[in-house]
Parts: sequence; C-alpha cells; structure tokens
Amino acid sequence: MLFGQIFGGIVLLLLVVYLLFMRRALVIKSADFAIVIVGVILGLSIGTLISLPLTRLRDPFGQWLPLVINIFSAAMVTTYFYYQRAIISRFFGHLFTFLSTITKRETVASTSTDDILVDTSAIIDGRVLEIVRTGFLTGRLLIPRFVLNELQNIADSSDDLRRSRGRRGLDILSELRKEKSVNINVIEDDFPSEIDVDAKMIRLAKKRRARLMTVDYNLNRVAQIQNVMVLNVNELNNVLRPVVLPGEELQIKLVQEGKDRSQGVGYLGDGTMVVVENGYRLIGQEIKVLVTRVFQTVAGKMIFATANSKNVDQLVNSGVNAQEQT
Repeated sequence: MLFGQIFGGIVLLLLVVYLLFMRRALVIKSADFAIVIVGVILGLSIGTLISLPLTRLRDPFGQWLPLVINIFSAAMVTTYFYYQRAIISRFFGHLFTFLSTITKRETVASTSTDDILVDTSAIIDGRVLEIVRTGFLTGRLLIPRFVLNELQNIADSSDDLRRSRGRRGLDILSELRKEKSVNINVIEDDFPSEIDVDAKMIRLAKKRRARLMTVDYNLNRVAQIQNVMVLNVNELNNVLRPVVLPGEELQIKLVQEGKDRSQGVGYLGDGTMVVVENGYRLIGQEIKVLVTRVFQTVAGKMIFATANSKNVDQLVNSGVNAQEQT
C-alpha cells in the first residue's frame, strides 16, 4: 500500500512538471532549455558519484538517501545553470568559436600544400633548375611515373630534335636531384582511363591538391579553368623582364629581317624581341635605337623602335667604305 502511494505521488509529480513545462515551452528559449538539460545531466552525474557509497547502508537509508541526493543535486545544479544562463551561453559561444577556428585552420593546413607537380614541358624547358638554384622555389617537386615514361619515349625518338629534347629533360631531372633545397619525389599515381597526359596532370593536381608547373599554354589555360593553381615559367619570365617605356634608348644588335622587309629584328638579353623600323640595312650591326611602342603578347613583350637617322647613315656609310676597302 505504501509503495503504491509513493509510486502514485511520483507519477503525479511528473505530470505536474510536464504540464508546467508545456506551459513554459511556448516562451522558453531553445538555448535556455539546452542549458537546463545540461544542468540536469551534470547534476545527476554529480549526485550519482556522491550517493554511490551510500547504497551500502542498511535500508531504508541505503534505498532512499541516494535518491534524495540525486534529486537534490540535480535541482541545485539545474537552478544554478538556469540563473547563470547568460554567462554559460557566452562561455559555450566562445568555446564553439574557438573550436571552429581550430577546425578551419586544420582544414586549410590539410588543403594547402607546398607540393608542385611538374609537367614534361617544364622539365624539358630547363628553367626550373635555375629557379631552384636561386632559392625562389622550395618544397617537394612531384614527378609522375607517366611523365618519366613520356620523357623516355621522347629521348628514344628517331627524330634528332625530339631525342635531344628528351635527353635534356632527363639531364635536368638528374641535376634537380642534386639540389638540397627541394625534394624530388617520383609518384606512381596514374589514371589509366585518361589517354591524354595533360588530362592526367590536371586530375592528379586536384587529387594531390598540388600546384602545377608547366610552360604549355593550352595546359595552363585548361588547368586554370578547372581551378588548378598553375606556376607558368613563361609568365614568371615575363614578370621579371625589365620595364621598357616609350622614349627610352636601347643598345641592340640586329640579327634578322622582320615581317616587313624594311624592318630589322634584334633581341634583348632576356629574349625580348625588338623590331626596328627601317633597320634592314643595319642587320649584323649593333646600334642605338629609340623605343616607340611596347606590346604585351601571349608569348611575351614585343618592342618597336626606330634608329637614329644620323647613326643609320654613318653606319651604312662605314659599312660601304669597309666593303670598298676589301
């Protein structure tokens, strides 16, 4: 009989608590409710730890004291959490912000890498070796096995030009292995479903989250469209070329005719083409020219210039006199 009364009282108490909760549920905030739940869980956990030794007492103390302590502990902690909910909300907010910041940093660290995937064209070009030696390029250089196979096929070609280019690429790789500032890693990753080497390079760069080094214009554009970071040696070379402005004077040797037969063409030390108007008579001679226009093309800069008319006459006359003496 006594047990039934106690059980009925507990059921009635739970019913009253449920009705009060439903009445307050329409106005209580979700954050406050979550704090109350945390308080209940923490209070019950503390009460359980405290009352654990009391279960060894003789009845009725061993039966009711643990229950009373658990209820008291849960009520005290829950009440404290509820009245300190503003401070607790700020604490959890700062904690979540801190954890999210750490997660973002780990994500960035896992997605950003110093690995550089080197294309066949960049190896054959050879300038990557000089860039490494200057110390501007560090990290790991990844050479796929299929790139090595392509280099070997080029080196074994029956065409003299292709064979020499392939051997040059293999020599560059050999020299790169001697450099201590970078690590050369040959990787076995391959995509048998892709026939084209360029397609394999792009897929591998995405898979490894690596930067792609190339001097191939088409591969450069396709990779950029697919959001692959590209290190183009030609673009680096264009950026590092000295700035030449109209009106500046250059010392240059003309070596060949231009598209227009009246033009002479020379090259600066960095390979920039200089087209000199009316310079066809001075081919083979070193002259001073005045820059008139500068064009930026896909292949690089192109400079147009004119020669001083007095200098042209003097050089032409000296050339004629030299021919007459001979």
